[in-house]
Amino acid sequence: MKLRAIASVAALSLAAMGSAHAVQLTVNITNLTHGQSFTPRLLVAHDATVDLFEVGVPATDALAWLAEAGVIDDLQAPASAGRNFQAALGGVPASAGALVSNPTNNWQRFGGPLAPSTTSADYAFDSGDFEFLSLATMLIPTNDAFAGLDSIRIPTEPGTYTYLLDAFDAGTELNDELNSARTDITEDVTGLPLGGYAVPGVAGGDVPTRVADLGIGSTGVAVQASGSTIVDGTDGPVHIHRNVLGDTDAAGGASDLDSRVHRWLNPVARITIVVPQ
Repeated sequence: MKLRAIASVAALSLAAMGSAHAVQLTVNITNLTHGQSFTPRLLVAHDATVDLFEVGVPATDALAWLAEAGVIDDLQAPASAGRNFQAALGGVPASAGALVSNPTNNWQRFGGPLAPSTTSADYAFDSGDFEFLSLATMLIPTNDAFAGLDSIRIPTEPGTYTYLLDAFDAGTELNDELNSARTDITEDVTGLPLGGYAVPGVAGGDVPTRVADLGIGSTGVAVQASGSTIVDGTDGPVHIHRNVLGDTDAAGGASDLDSRVHRWLNPVARITIVVPQ
């Protein structure tokens, strides 16, 4: 199925764009939020048959893994093999951050967790002969929010190009905003304890009483649980995220997120692309 999303992207600087040809891009991303961190980014150069998400269409398994747990490839979470973007896009990364080349796309997982109000390092990215560029990264702590850039035309004229990204809701998990570090709950599919993941966006280690106790950006929030087993609900197709609810109750309330810290206004990210001379 061809996914062609209408991503909420504002082009701040655009130059004339010629026909696609191999371009070695330099890319960085800035986290514009006050209290959300970003997981490692998935960057994809691709043809018209590939897209990462589509507003108004249910998320794929691959998008669900990225939006709920920050997982892109098997190097991050082997349990997701066959359901993540490595499987959806094709190829196997030789190491974290390695470029993977396929007939329809080049993709790369780059960077580590990116703190609020921070710009990533500059990353070199080989766009090959592909025409379009997409990016996705999870917001933490959230249930399944992600910042997305979908299918912009890769600029070919030398210059600096800047785009703004909104936050989307993958719709694969209800936004309960509950603590994700609990180890007394297991997944119904894998049997793994909720606090047993060692991937960005899902907590491990000791069990705090509140998400806020873990520090900004150190964890996601839990999927729904029935007794001692995770039972995921859904929240419709992919859509613009309506923001976290949060509250100011440090010991209870409707949410384990702090509304004074973790809420945001769109746009949530800025991506800068440099095409060399």
